[in-house]
Amino acid sequence: MRCTSVVTPRVLAGVGVRPQGGPPSVDGHGLIGDRMGALPSGAGSLLRTSLLGWRGRLAAGRLLGGLAKVQTGDLGDMTFAAWLDRQRLPADARSLVEAVSRVASYTNAPDIAAADLVVSQVQLALGSGVRYVHGGWQSIVDSLLAGCRVHRLTATRVSAEEGHVVVETQEGATVVGTAAVIAAGTPGAAAQLLGRRPFDAGPPVEAACLDLGASRPSQPGLLLGIDRPLYLSNHCPPARLAPAGRAVVHVARYLAPGERTEPGEQRHELEALAARAGLTADHIIEDRYLHRMTVAGALTLAESGGMRGRPTVTDSGVPGVFLAGDWVGPAGHLADASLASAEAAVAAAVTLVGR
Repeated sequence: MRCTSVVTPRVLAGVGVRPQGGPPSVDGHGLIGDRMGALPSGAGSLLRTSLLGWRGRLAAGRLLGGLAKVQTGDLGDMTFAAWLDRQRLPADARSLVEAVSRVASYTNAPDIAAADLVVSQVQLALGSGVRYVHGGWQSIVDSLLAGCRVHRLTATRVSAEEGHVVVETQEGATVVGTAAVIAAGTPGAAAQLLGRRPFDAGPPVEAACLDLGASRPSQPGLLLGIDRPLYLSNHCPPARLAPAGRAVVHVARYLAPGERTEPGEQRHELEALAARAGLTADHIIEDRYLHRMTVAGALTLAESGGMRGRPTVTDSGVPGVFLAGDWVGPAGHLADASLASAEAAVAAAVTLVGR
């Protein structure tokens, strides 16, 4: 339901979809242990925040203030942690920047994540900002489907035979065409459909999530863990996601690659964060817990060359079959990467059909 992007609005507008929404709460706080302090959102709040000492305030202000001028194109071979090392930040300022990077990129892997991805996402978050989409992402899907004819079959295998693309389905039907685009969600799912070796892509980006339907919004409206990879935000309001007078609040832990947590303990941690923001059991009307939600199909790695090293739309290995997804192509992250690669894949397919 959260949209931080440049590519997404442009591509969607090209097909007549213009999502509406609202900005997140300006009442942002950070949590260190049990101590809560205001998240700096400008020069004034940076000087007043209790989350940083005076050296940390100066260092964080200098870094975040100049971040828009950083050229990220040459940072693909460097991890985000290595990039932070170069900034020579005091420990408190570094922890704050890491917390901002987690909420901007959904990643919690500074030692392996490519700096071009993470830094560019922080630039977006601090620049164009975030919008929570009215009706959630489903409203975008519904708008896209409104002008389409949809045939639902479950693909089990995609191959090429005698110059054609052949799609076999679970229902027993076979679909034959000139070109196809696979948007299967994860590199593993795409490889399985193609019957090929795994793609050279990073581990999945995952999070533990607790979605709350509540009788009132949280207070504060945004709460980030500074020393722990935790997140809480009111999504409704500002987005219209619930009946009048009700709220939708999202609570999450950004999981490191391979991190294992017990469902009961993890849920308890997220419930405790919600309680810290004033949402105790008597305020909760509905809840949904997702222990390991896939946020992105693959993490963009420095060892693979960053965003430029991700699989391309033409890397399926099958003639006439193109790839799309948040792990495909050199542009963007999350929805931006999905739509940028989809746009490129469709253009390649149209060109092929036109021949």
